[in-house]
Amino acid sequence: MQNEKQQNEIISKGKEMGQKVFAQTKEATGQAIKALKILSRDPIGGQSEALKNLGQSNALRAGIVLVVIFSISCFLLGHSIVSESQVVGEYMGGVAGSYFKLLFFSLIPSASVFVCFFLIMKLISQEKEQISTCIYTTGVSTLPLAVLFFCIKIFGLSNFELLSAIGIFCFSTTFFLINSSMQDIYKLSTQKSFLITPTLVLLAGVVSNVFYSALI
Repeated sequence: MQNEKQQNEIISKGKEMGQKVFAQTKEATGQAIKALKILSRDPIGGQSEALKNLGQSNALRAGIVLVVIFSISCFLLGHSIVSESQVVGEYMGGVAGSYFKLLFFSLIPSASVFVCFFLIMKLISQEKEQISTCIYTTGVSTLPLAVLFFCIKIFGLSNFELLSAIGIFCFSTTFFLINSSMQDIYKLSTQKSFLITPTLVLLAGVVSNVFYSALI
């Protein structure tokens, strides 16, 4: 009887925790959608407006959702690459090992971009923002790449012409968004933004490639 009571309490606590997680996830997703609506009206200047309208706490929630979306797209991209090269089982330690490594790899690009934004905020920016701002700008700036990676998973790596067109659009949009965040949020000069934007993309790409090469 006592064991049954304890089991019911555990189930009840689990349901309560699940409801809280669901509510928080729903709230965070709502904030992300709100930010995307503002960005859709003004993709370049809207970053700063969305950040002000959301506030730091909601910007953090929105940023986390967008970063998770990007991380999922990275996982799917990595899976497509290793599947095409047929090295999942042979070089990555079997199915379980491969998925663990791909999961780890999927976090590296987001972490690399975040670290770059954080260092810019601490060392160069005239505005001393909070970490939530770095997460927010990371999520917004990587969203076009997430679209590209999802398209690669959907259409396959062999569909070169279509992916090239989508890639040009997504990479261009990424550069515009990063440059906009440098000027409007971190208050860097046009000259610094012009130099730092491609540098940030290059560093994040190099770091991700190093980890990817180590994984396979």
